[in-house]
Amino acid sequence: MNAVRSDGESRAVPLKRRLRYGTVASLIMLAGLGVTGSPYHRVGPGPVIQVGGPADGSWSVTTVRIRRSTWFQWAVAELSGERTIRGGGDSSPATATATDRAMGTAQTNAVLVAAQLAARRTPGGGTGLQVTDAAPAIGLRPGDILLAAGDAEDLAPLRTQADLRTAPRRTGLRVLVVPRSSDDSWGKAEIRRMPAARLARVRARPDVSATAYPLGAVRGPSAGLVLALARADALTPGDLTGGRRVAGTGGIGPDGTVTGVGEVADKVRAAVAARADVFFVPVWQRAAATAAARGTGVRIVPVRSATEAVGWLCATGGHAPIC
Repeated sequence: MNAVRSDGESRAVPLKRRLRYGTVASLIMLAGLGVTGSPYHRVGPGPVIQVGGPADGSWSVTTVRIRRSTWFQWAVAELSGERTIRGGGDSSPATATATDRAMGTAQTNAVLVAAQLAARRTPGGGTGLQVTDAAPAIGLRPGDILLAAGDAEDLAPLRTQADLRTAPRRTGLRVLVVPRSSDDSWGKAEIRRMPAARLARVRARPDVSATAYPLGAVRGPSAGLVLALARADALTPGDLTGGRRVAGTGGIGPDGTVTGVGEVADKVRAAVAARADVFFVPVWQRAAATAAARGTGVRIVPVRSATEAVGWLCATGGHAPIC
């Protein structure tokens, strides 16, 4: 005998089938979104990179990681409170070139600022000229950086090749030199006497390039302050960190001025994860840094210049001749 279904039963079967098909279709759509790129990037703390080699403490550059996300990853980030931005990243050739150039400038400025701080001089604010040919008669080698020339009381910045020819024609000509060492690093600034006629024949270029410490794939200007402090510490005896784990962020100008950077809060979180004791930040961005460090053991120190940062370190336990 054949079974007989009621009208309600006959309608229920197609409904269940439609629900099942709908569920399968939704799962297929979600799977597709899981591998489909979105225009959003996830932003979070990146690696913390130690530079220099103080006796007890450490110097660390903090970074952020900006990652592309699928729509599914974006949704998870939004639900979990992870910060996302539309666009961003540095994958385009133009952006990558700009951020690489910014890192190169930060490295060069850090070398020049550190060289002058180590010599207990106020950074002069110029990038000078870089020697391209050896001049053994006056003690110059390729890579040396000539910052200024003049007499003991008045050193004028050197900006172009022509400045070497127009340097004061006097016996006591003095030149502020940042010497390049044989190990491809730069020492502290020195005042050297040299004949003006011989200086005029030195070949040098204005597009100065120097590296304080290699940072691999890190891009942008924000490592400048820490690079300058770590390099100044390495050029002098003692330990400017005072045994502390020092991290920070901030661009650096050739005169030692600290400039603002992006993603301060995430860099503070990276420092917290690395158990830093001190975090330097541009003074204008203290609020974001303080909020990110609240409830942690990291001390936020806002500064306007590398000189101010050195002063704070010296006043709170750092010990070095530049104090």
